[in-house]
Amino acid sequence: MTRQNSSPSAAEARELLARAEGIGSTATSAAGWPTAMVFNSLAIIGSMMMIGFHIVAHTGYGAPLLAMSVAAWAMITAFTWTFMLRTTKAGFSKRFATSLIAYFVLYVAAIATGALAFANGSLVYYISAAVILAATGVAAAFRELRA
Repeated sequence: MTRQNSSPSAAEARELLARAEGIGSTATSAAGWPTAMVFNSLAIIGSMMMIGFHIVAHTGYGAPLLAMSVAAWAMITAFTWTFMLRTTKAGFSKRFATSLIAYFVLYVAAIATGALAFANGSLVYYISAAVILAATGVAAAFRELRA
């Protein structure tokens, strides 16, 4: 601004608005990372669980290994979230909740189908379910990062 008590000129106002828009987009993109990480973690855990369900259903053993591998990944994910507390609070939105609900509906459907239709295991089904869950989680992560 040219004078202390006057309004900015049109050019100065445009410059200030451009600067504010840049700050806003930087803050929004930083807030998207924790939510994207949630969906990447869900994609990994969901895929591991689908393959683990096949192993447990087909062989009758492996449940402890499945539980330990999923727990290890969940601990790693939870530990890294603590580094991003401020942006985590800003990043969770209605879009995140919609994607999360959609992912879990698909996850429950995959588990129910596997348990009811393939009680003794089917490698083709569980690999397909793992790929679909992974793709859904990664797509939700990209959706969060692009918003």
